[in-house]
Amino acid sequence: MKKPLIFFLITVFFFACEKNNLNVVNQEDNVITTSGNAFVPSTIVCNIGDTIYFELGSSHNAVEVSESEYNNNAGTPLANGFNIDFGESAYIVASELKTYYYVCQPHLPQMKGVIIVE
Repeated sequence: MKKPLIFFLITVFFFACEKNNLNVVNQEDNVITTSGNAFVPSTIVCNIGDTIYFELGSSHNAVEVSESEYNNNAGTPLANGFNIDFGESAYIVASELKTYYYVCQPHLPQMKGVIIVE
């Protein structure tokens, strides 16, 4: 009787700890890196409160800009927006429902990205 009970408890424990049942945030899902003159990925969709990590190459920065600046391939920083300096690793927290537009200033027009917060 003990062996079936122990087997049952181990089985229940195993399925209770299965990865799909855990609410673990995978940090790698919200990491933006650089490759050549591109942000990778160039678009991230996340939830409010999520943390977005930037790992920039030495010749790249990430500056938040307005939607119109983004559409016009311009690099004027958004007042109170994020500004991650060349080669730095840093993070932002998606604190409001909006789309964050950002660029690498010296590599416009090709190096742009968006973070869509739902």
